[in-house]
Amino acid sequence: MRDFRIFLLSILIVSVAFSCQQEDTPTPADPLVRSLSATESEVAASANNFTFDLMTHIDEEFPNENYFISSFSVSTALSMTLNGAAPASQEGFKEVLGLEGMSTGELNSAYQSLVQYIYGLDPSVTLAVANSNWYSHRFTINGDFADILTKYYQAEIFERDFGNEETLPALNGWVETKTNGKIKNILDRINPDDVMFLINTIYFKANWSQQFDPKATRDLHFTLENGQSVEVPTMMAEVKHWKSYASEWSAQVIEIPYGNENYAFTIIMPDDPSEINELISKINATTLHEALVDSTTLVRDLYLPKFKLDFKTDLKETLVNMGMPITGLDNLFEENPPLAISKVIHQSFLEVNEEGSEAAAATVVGVELTAMPATTNVNQPFVFLIRERNSGTILFSGKLIDPR
Repeated sequence: MRDFRIFLLSILIVSVAFSCQQEDTPTPADPLVRSLSATESEVAASANNFTFDLMTHIDEEFPNENYFISSFSVSTALSMTLNGAAPASQEGFKEVLGLEGMSTGELNSAYQSLVQYIYGLDPSVTLAVANSNWYSHRFTINGDFADILTKYYQAEIFERDFGNEETLPALNGWVETKTNGKIKNILDRINPDDVMFLINTIYFKANWSQQFDPKATRDLHFTLENGQSVEVPTMMAEVKHWKSYASEWSAQVIEIPYGNENYAFTIIMPDDPSEINELISKINATTLHEALVDSTTLVRDLYLPKFKLDFKTDLKETLVNMGMPITGLDNLFEENPPLAISKVIHQSFLEVNEEGSEAAAATVVGVELTAMPATTNVNQPFVFLIRERNSGTILFSGKLIDPR
């Protein structure tokens, strides 16, 4: 992969739409926009802080590479998972998500209302969020847990034989369908100890409020973080956008609107390309809000690279380093077997072109048995009876020393 990254915060396509609506900001005139409740605002701000915390940790693993994530997808999958955890583990999940002090019920309700809110913001924007739970037929899913997933996360529940060769393509096919074909083969196998997969998908497609003319796209210079100049396909048009300067970051903040302007592509570009990694660690929900509030509306020539990104990684160790618990999942199954999170696969896609942007992501939280459940193993010579249990009458009897 090329040794540069275009730092485009399109991961906030969803979250920026509602995180910037703080109490000190006037409500937009658009009748589709309503004021957020205090709990919704808290969840939205926490989600954005989680975004930059997660990016800071991912940056350590991919310091010189492009990457693209949906923290919204990751946090949704983790939120579903924490509902099946014991109280102590639930608090660990909340700490990672920045939601300490919030009850699980409040979190679930806020998630449900926020998704409903962003769905209705712009009829011209295609936004699809889907959740599902796939579990092994060897166990019985906890009824309360299943009810929460269906009520608050509108999750589809699938009981499957994980040893059946048709289960993996069915799961991968569900993800591919929900992401309009952009996320394929998110899992490459189902292991013998796997017993549950909690999955979130998100798909987004929107046209710019003012589109770029493909005839104007041409190769122009782009400065890499090492100072080298390369030529990349660059779009150009005189379009409306918002721009501000964040002095504490030494960076320009640019927003390009989609559709009716409730969604935007937000760019934070440091003055010094070599400081791209340092920039990520400085951003949080509060400082982002302050930078966006100071924006000026402009209608002038805008130059933007045309590009496409694909990214896939296992976030388990990254999230563990952030404090995520992997055990204590006591409320996933009625049998309460010993369980642990085995993987957190995240896969994403983004294309930015003259028409607009298309983005998709999926997160799979895999849960596995940490020890085989207690078994009864008849594996040596034995005497056997066939009997009627109430009267104790023995109908047949025998001895087996070699079953071959």
